Parts: sequence; C-alpha cells; structure tokens
Amino acid sequence: MTFKSILEGHRLTPVQRRIAQTLAAHLGRADYLTTSELAELAGVSQPSVVRFATALGYSGYAELRRTLRDLGSGERSQQDPEALNKYQLAISEEIANLSRLSALLTDGSQLERIGSILAASKPLIIVGVRASQALARYAAFYARKVHPYVLLVEEAGSSAVDQLYEAHQAGASAMLVVAMPRWPRDLIPLLETGRRLGYCMVGLTDQSGSPTLDYMDYSLLVPVGTTLLYDTHAAALLALSLLIEAIADADPPAAEVLMEAFESRASTYQYFLKS
Repeated sequence: MTFKSILEGHRLTPVQRRIAQTLAAHLGRADYLTTSELAELAGVSQPSVVRFATALGYSGYAELRRTLRDLGSGERSQQDPEALNKYQLAISEEIANLSRLSALLTDGSQLERIGSILAASKPLIIVGVRASQALARYAAFYARKVHPYVLLVEEAGSSAVDQLYEAHQAGASAMLVVAMPRWPRDLIPLLETGRRLGYCMVGLTDQSGSPTLDYMDYSLLVPVGTTLLYDTHAAALLALSLLIEAIADADPPAAEVLMEAFESRASTYQYFLKS
C-alpha cells in the first residue's frame, strides 16, 4: 500500500485535496503529525482534517495516522530527492490522461458516428453548466466554424428548458452534454427534458461513474486530473476538439463553405492582428 493508493477511488473536496497535498509533501513525518499540526500546515481547520480521514473510510484521523505509520518507513526509504513537485505531478497526470484517451479511441468509428449525429442536428445543442460551462463555450465557439446553427445552453432552470423546446420546434435532433464532475443537480431536469423531446443524447463526461450516463445514447468518457485543488480538463478539451473535427468530417463540403465564409469575414473586418 502507498499513500497514493489510499487516495484512489475517493472524490475529495478542494479542502481535502489541500490536506492530501500537505501529507504527500510531509510523508517523512506525516505519521507523527497531530490534527492541529496537520491543520496548521495545510491552512485548514481541525474538523476538516477529521472529515478528510472519514472521507477515506477511516473511523477518524487516529486510524489514518496508524496506517500512515505502517507505510511510512517504506515510503520514506523510497523517496526520491528529485521527486516531482505538485505542479509537475499535475502535468504528469494529464499526460497519462491523454494517453488513456488515445487508447480509448483506437477504433475511431464511434467518434465518426457521433460526429455525423451532431452534424445532422440543426440547430446543434451544446449544454454545459457550472464547471462544464467553460468547456461547453469552447465547444460551441469552434463548432460554429463548421456547423451552421449552434445553440449554447450554459445556465440551468426554466429558461434553459424553454431553449430546448424552442430548438426542438426548429428541428434540432441532438444534444451534446458536457458533464464534468462535480455534477450539478440542476443539470438533471435538462437531461430529462432532452429525453422527453426525443433528442439523441451525446455525453462528454468523466470515467468515475457519472450519474448523467443513464440519460445518454452515446458517451465519450474522458479522465480528469485530480492532483490540484480543482479538476483539470486537458483530456476533455482535446476530446471536444476531436468532436469538432468529426462534425466537420461528416459533411466536408458544408464545413468548408462555413470555414471559407469565416475567413472572408475575418479578412474584411480585420479580426486579427496578423493573418
């Protein structure tokens, strides 16, 4: 057992991740730290340290500390003086996530199928709220370069439900839902509405048992980085770019017309400082 293995499979809050980072940085004496000492080092409260231990499945911090003591000597002897710092570890994790995404796409036929479905929906609906909002905006920004009508839904609530109904009346047939953890409760009514309207539901979500999967006809599962306080989404961003590519590949002549039209506007109105 290693300290990393203790953390695996647990969804930690940002405060709990801060505590984990502090323990990882002080493994040489982590098994001797009291709750108050660990709290002070991590810049959190003592109750947060106790909640961290129980989140990992221990009865309390004392039991976690006994586990750290059992594995401490072994990990201390294996410590590399040139070990990666937490910033480098986060980058290494995302490199591994990209490799996992590549392995998932060894057979690109499903991605091509999804691209055809999204390309055929006019308008194409892209949904992403809270942490997924920025990812959905990214997808919509580039999708508009290769798709004639993209509807971005980035807030939940009754107005978003109206958007889904209006898009259905306009002829929409598919929804791309970006749903990275933590999954917002108010996303569920939008997913239920999409199913009710008969949309083909395409989900981009993570690999840790997303509750949104039950609503999806197709899912692209991507790993997220969890080393830092908040999740990182390198694999999700690349996956969205791959989806845009697949949409363009579904109807190359139509995509080319749109791309050429954009370049013409960019030239006419001098969008960019350099061509």
